[in-house]
Amino acid sequence: MKFFAHRGALRDGPENTLMTIDMALAAGADAIEIDVIAHQGRLLVHHDLSLERTTNGEGLLAAHSIRELRQLDAGLGQRIPFLEEVLLLVGHRATINIELKSKGAAGLLAVLLQQKAYQPLKSGLLVSSFDHVELLRFQQSCPDVALGLLLYGTVLSLSAIIGPLKLSSLHLSDEFIDYGLIAEAKQQGLEVYIYTINQVSQLKTLQEIGVDGVFTDCSALWQDWREINCLPMA
Repeated sequence: MKFFAHRGALRDGPENTLMTIDMALAAGADAIEIDVIAHQGRLLVHHDLSLERTTNGEGLLAAHSIRELRQLDAGLGQRIPFLEEVLLLVGHRATINIELKSKGAAGLLAVLLQQKAYQPLKSGLLVSSFDHVELLRFQQSCPDVALGLLLYGTVLSLSAIIGPLKLSSLHLSDEFIDYGLIAEAKQQGLEVYIYTINQVSQLKTLQEIGVDGVFTDCSALWQDWREINCLPMA
């Protein structure tokens, strides 16, 4: 069972910040999940299009300059990070799942990964999105980076939804766990990850039906699971 620290394990600290991501790594996370928004030619690690929930700012993120955004407090004195800062912090210590949250994010990410400093990290990346178009654009530019498709709701035809995407994983909501869909995805060679799981009691059943990993808000989940199953820390 692979454990993704959702937004850096947001129950442990301010979400999508370098501090919380570093804490998740220290706690033994297999993977770090972050969100990126394209803004003024940069990729900011932030979930919402507005600022109030996670920072001391107000209004839409898009209404502010990069300089203004970087001066905001994202919790406990943390700043909104640039994606480059997260890539360099995590390095090869864990998989980095980058969720594309806005139009234009795919193109900026593809350009960034062409830079010499970040090319070695491509093998440890998983790029995901609910936006099929952004995923396809990224695939066309970076066919050597793993892709994950986020889904929410009932799926009538997996092949129709996947279309031309060459996926490595399917990311499903815990509100719509479909045993048949999971089996079909596994038959097609896809990893299946479930979001967002915060109870150890859910893990055994998920493992039994073939789920490969989960996104969680708290590091205690994977630590408790490994202790129960006498598994070493990652």
